[in-house]
Amino acid sequence: AEALLRSNYKDDCSKLLRYYDQLNAIEHKLPITENQIRIYFKWQDAFVSGGSLFGSKQKTNGSWKLSYEKACVLFNIGHAYSELALAQNLSIDEQMKIALRYFQLSSDLSVDFEPAVLASISWLMLAQAAELIYMKSASFKDEVAAKVAAHAADCYKEAYTSAKTESAKKIIPE
Repeated sequence: AEALLRSNYKDDCSKLLRYYDQLNAIEHKLPITENQIRIYFKWQDAFVSGGSLFGSKQKTNGSWKLSYEKACVLFNIGHAYSELALAQNLSIDEQMKIALRYFQLSSDLSVDFEPAVLASISWLMLAQAAELIYMKSASFKDEVAAKVAAHAADCYKEAYTSAKTESAKKIIPE
C-alpha cells in the first residue's frame, strides 16, 4: 500500500507540475476572464472534515481568474510533495534525504492563499525537514545537534504562532 501511495502522489505531482506549466504557457496568450474566455475554476477547500488537515466544514471556492487556478495547483503540488515525504521509510538514510527534500519543496509552494495559514503550513514543513536532520544527528557533534534541534523547535514555534493569528483561527480550529 505504501508503494502504491508513493506512486499515486508521484503521478499527481507530475501531472500537476505539467498542468501548471501549461497554465503558465497560456497565461499571457489567452484572456481568461469572466468577460472574455470564460473558465470558472472551482476547488474544494483543503481544510474539510473527514481526514483533512484541520477538520473544518467543507467549502467550495472558485474564481474566473487564472491566477486563482495557478495558486490552487501550487497548493496541491505542495500537498503531494508533503505526502511523498511522509511515505518515506525514515530508517533508511537515502529515503530520509528524499523526505527532507520533499518537505523543503512543499514549503516553497505555499503562496497566494490566506497568508497566516500558509505561513503555518510552510513553517510546519520546514520544521519536519529539520526534525529529519535531527533524527540523523546522532553522528553529529553535540553542538551541531543542539543547533539543529533548536532550529526545528523555532520552526515549530513559528508554525504555531502563525496558526494562532486571528485570520488563521478562522480556518484552523482549536
